[in-house]
Amino acid sequence: MWWSWSGISAVPRRGRGAVAPRTGCRDHQRSRVYRWEQSCVFPHHPERLSLDECRRLVEEAYRWLEPAASQRPGWRPPRVGDGRGRRHACGSREVIRLPRWARTAPIVLHECAHGVTPDKHGPFFVRVYVELLHRFLGMPREALLAGLAEARIAVAATPVAAVNGSAAGGNGRGRPRKAGS
Repeated sequence: MWWSWSGISAVPRRGRGAVAPRTGCRDHQRSRVYRWEQSCVFPHHPERLSLDECRRLVEEAYRWLEPAASQRPGWRPPRVGDGRGRRHACGSREVIRLPRWARTAPIVLHECAHGVTPDKHGPFFVRVYVELLHRFLGMPREALLAGLAEARIAVAATPVAAVNGSAAGGNGRGRPRKAGS
């Protein structure tokens, strides 16, 4: 039985015409971030990785993002699965799923950034992603930030030193700003 504000019980619709409930805030920068990646990031690192290489990169990234926690007994990076049957890659702190097409270093790092930030493709996510691209792929930070500014994507002004500490966990102290400003 389902309860509604009108007091009428109804069965939720399924299949065609069903409306998924909204969960959380809109992801305003998502399409801009994807377009920026397509033009400024992916062309520079198109090489496909094996699933084991993806696992190693995830572990390295998380050891850098969580330096204190990674020294504690029982710490583990997210599990990395093959994403079989999925159209899209997805990442959280617990698990990262990577279909074959998504096994490139930038996509793996993109999913790592999702695992440590609470704001989908928001300013904190973008800041962490930029720092991961710079640290693990050697991409020039200033060039990345210039591309983000041109694409009008907001980037948190969190200091670099805070990214691999608690700021990656989204403490909300860094103020979002437009990249390059």
